[in-house]
Amino acid sequence: MKKRIFGIETEYGLLVKSDEDFSYDPMEIANKVKNHVFSKNLGVLDLHHRANDEPPGNGGFLLNGGRLYLDMGHLEYASPECSNLMDLVTYDRAGDTLIQEAVEELGWADHVSFIKNNVDLETNATFGCHENYLVGRGFPFDERDNLKLLSSFLTTRMIYCGAGRIGSCDPHPF
Repeated sequence: MKKRIFGIETEYGLLVKSDEDFSYDPMEIANKVKNHVFSKNLGVLDLHHRANDEPPGNGGFLLNGGRLYLDMGHLEYASPECSNLMDLVTYDRAGDTLIQEAVEELGWADHVSFIKNNVDLETNATFGCHENYLVGRGFPFDERDNLKLLSSFLTTRMIYCGAGRIGSCDPHPF
């Protein structure tokens, strides 16, 4: 296999158990977790506008080369670019650990859970991972066999890695 660069970006869903002692809203929790990570000097906040929906301080780059930021009110972690799949899995799990440790250090472990790959039944939003496929510039897409192979892969990948969200969010669709 040719040398490739790999990366993964995870959008985290959030479960909150509110009571009289804990009444933060989900956006506030995501922001406080992000700020806690950067307050420990585990990275540097980006103080520039990146886009209309990314104001200064919305996120930043981590010492491991990854990125932690808020996107549409939910927490996202992007791994650094990796040259092999073992490193990619290691950095993906490091992102999970970073967030879990922040929740525990904030004393929120009994009230807050960040979840990977899920559907928010209240807002109908989906969270998960983003996929990208890199092929060389000269890849002959117009050759029928290549298109057949790619189509077969994209069709069957659901069997071994899941399809994301399928179906209605309505708990009583019928």
